[in-house]
Amino acid sequence: MSKGKVLITGVSGDISKALIPLLLEQDYEIIGIDIKPPSIKEIQFYECDLSNVEAVEKFLLDTASLWIDEVVGIVHLAGIYPNQKMSNYSVDMWEKVQTVNVKSIFFLINNILKIGTESLESIVMVSSTAAKAGSKDPAYAASKAALNGLAKSLSLTLADQRIRVNTILPGIIDTSMSQRQSAERKEYHVSNTLAKKIGTPEEVANVILFLISNKSSYIWGASIDINGGMTL
Repeated sequence: MSKGKVLITGVSGDISKALIPLLLEQDYEIIGIDIKPPSIKEIQFYECDLSNVEAVEKFLLDTASLWIDEVVGIVHLAGIYPNQKMSNYSVDMWEKVQTVNVKSIFFLINNILKIGTESLESIVMVSSTAAKAGSKDPAYAASKAALNGLAKSLSLTLADQRIRVNTILPGIIDTSMSQRQSAERKEYHVSNTLAKKIGTPEEVANVILFLISNKSSYIWGASIDINGGMTL
């Protein structure tokens, strides 16, 4: 018997690839949105460009009636990391980072609530250690810090509707995103962890599964570091 549906943004990414089997094993159904389909086929996939808020609104207009009454969780995994220094940023690049990483999920949640759902129980925002420690890519770090603030504010706003909003802050994780960093930069990050190793997508996915499930029913408005002890 299905436990309900979980909407995942950035569903074609490496952490999603680890998360989807865990959710399926626990009898959740998956609705996934991204600019390209994931390799895992046992989901409802919809193409959606999160850098365009109008595309987000169209996605909901076209599909919400198919799943909104059964959605129990939302996981915001979508994010872009240009890995650019400050002097390389244009206004358009800055805006794209902020839109994909923060603006899109605000309007996605806002419009879902406007349409109306009584099934939604848990929202998990995927931020970054960069939100606390900073980054040589200032737009990325700023967007993730904004996501933390948004999650805290949504926790307060949605508490009366019994919707939990929690944030995870991964550190250096073995994904295609981290591959954009030089070997020296990755080694620097690993050396600053207590674990002295790079994290895996599965280690992040396990925490997301816990936060989506009722096993975390007394965790509200939390920010959870998953960074091997990089920040204490």
